[in-house]
Amino acid sequence: MNAPDDCGGHEGIGEDLRTLALAALDRIDPVLERLRAEPASEAPETCASCPVCAVIAALRGERPELAVRLAEHGAGLVAVLRTALQEGAAAPATTDLTDPPPARRVQRIRVDRRCS
Repeated sequence: MNAPDDCGGHEGIGEDLRTLALAALDRIDPVLERLRAEPASEAPETCASCPVCAVIAALRGERPELAVRLAEHGAGLVAVLRTALQEGAAAPATTDLTDPPPARRVQRIRVDRRCS
């Protein structure tokens, strides 16, 4: 089995994937920002919480409250992913496969069952 540093034709694939993920996040940011910035429409013909109605309303060009909330949470998720990807670039991702895994501590608990 090859070590991570000796991967034949795949050197730097981790950094390539990180760059690709950051580029994808850069493209998602404007869409989420636009959804968050536009006011939610109050269309009486759509319900306020059904995801199906929210998707239909979004396809019609309306901005239901559910889409705005999802965009807010999506923006938070994108920020967390971006931070994790940027911090991961600074840390070397080398693992020695010859080291044994850390020992796990197990506490045995005896359970007595009494049938009544």
